[in-house]
Amino acid sequence: FTARGVNRRCSQPPPTLASVTAAAAAELGLPRSDQGVRRAVLARIASADRGGGPSGLPAGALARRYEQFHAESEVLIPAVRGALSQREVPLPTLGSLVDRSQALTASHLRNTLEETEWLPAAARRLGAVAASAFGAGFGGSVWALVEAGRAREILAEWSRAYAEEYPHRQAHARFFAMESPPPGACSVV
Repeated sequence: FTARGVNRRCSQPPPTLASVTAAAAAELGLPRSDQGVRRAVLARIASADRGGGPSGLPAGALARRYEQFHAESEVLIPAVRGALSQREVPLPTLGSLVDRSQALTASHLRNTLEETEWLPAAARRLGAVAASAFGAGFGGSVWALVEAGRAREILAEWSRAYAEEYPHRQAHARFFAMESPPPGACSVV
């Protein structure tokens, strides 16, 4: 190897899940959301997904992460964008899409806590249109979308239910309502 060759090779960033998905879609002539693209990428990463490598991830972890990424990025987010762009937002559809996202986060990424799995389900039981955990997987937060007229009521019930379910965590929990989002949250791209 020459220094020039090594530098050129080292300067290329590793492929991302998005770039691998885009490349497979282009090769197959299919939309990125197509299940054939998903299967092709899973086949490509299978050899690196046996566990015990430098990442320390267990066998199957890369496939799970890719399954979640593909569903979230190529299926769920476009569907949510489509739902939100309608004149009358189909709230049951929106709720189902967010529920699926939350379920995949828990089952495939495995970066949630018991509380951040319980809170969205509790919010939905109390009447939230949609609810999900978010954050980087280090404790996290949960949001819930509710009808404005019921926001204070659901917030109080949600906070009370959490205190009953997790009394040892209550002192660190913060529940609040935001009735008017900031400008950046008012557009869908």
